[in-house]
Amino acid sequence: SDNFNVTINALDRAFSQTKKRRLTVRALLISNPSNPVGNILDSATLTMLLEFATEKNIHLVCDEIYAGSVYDSPNFTSIAKVLESGEFDKSRVHIIYGTSKDLCLPGFRVGVIYSYNDKVLKAAQQMSRFCSVSSQTQHLLINMLSDAQFIQQYL
Repeated sequence: SDNFNVTINALDRAFSQTKKRRLTVRALLISNPSNPVGNILDSATLTMLLEFATEKNIHLVCDEIYAGSVYDSPNFTSIAKVLESGEFDKSRVHIIYGTSKDLCLPGFRVGVIYSYNDKVLKAAQQMSRFCSVSSQTQHLLINMLSDAQFIQQYL
């Protein structure tokens, strides 16, 4: 068994099979830490994913909604940290995060897209017009996340 690890061979095989079916791959979507297994991708694997996305000229979308829900080793590494350490096209890497898991606020339905890509950000802004976060939720989150003492105790 490969313990659900991502390998370059598996990625290449899936990419080739998709091309044979005359489909266009536009992005690679990963979850780190993964759900439901909980595997954490290390820096080497994240670098390999960035290199794969660069080679194939596709976007890399990394769902990090469970980033703060890691309690034992290995430590979590964000794709943002790996992105800063190399010569990668930042406009093709997008990080998704939400408050439902780490902050235990599932009913608030608050999410974040972190991207250097202006087109992605503009599209997200346009979409947010149809399902905006309530002013009460915004107020609560601003106060909660601005409270340094709370954040220090929570983390």
